[in-house]
Amino acid sequence: MVEYKTGTDSIDWEALGNLYEEVGLVAGFGEKRDLGTIRRAFQNSYKVVTVWKGEKQVGAGRMISDGLCYGTIYDVGVLEPYRGQGIGKGIMAALLEGNEHLLVYLTSTFGNEHFYSKLGFKKHKTAYAKYPHESEYLEE
Repeated sequence: MVEYKTGTDSIDWEALGNLYEEVGLVAGFGEKRDLGTIRRAFQNSYKVVTVWKGEKQVGAGRMISDGLCYGTIYDVGVLEPYRGQGIGKGIMAALLEGNEHLLVYLTSTFGNEHFYSKLGFKKHKTAYAKYPHESEYLEE
């Protein structure tokens, strides 16, 4: 059984760094294992959800929002041995809970488009992004 926790008070920052080093999110800061930036990013988020199996932190995700109109979901990740058990779906449900009034955006990692589609997300026809670096997610 897993437990979902909201907020940053219970986060094991070292374990969160391990998670994002493995799954490669948080705008590349996970792969760089930049724990300071990861911590600040999570502490500055509107809503944070972590997932625990006993004492082990196995997943996380976050939302940035104004709380009124828009929200954007980032960095939904689950450690490899715990994937396929509904944990990612649980993170998404916890992030969206209480935020049903928001227009919610996200960018899927390659290969996870079907996961978000099953949760009711649809492709946005006019979405654009501007990154400070090259990315395989951006079209010319």
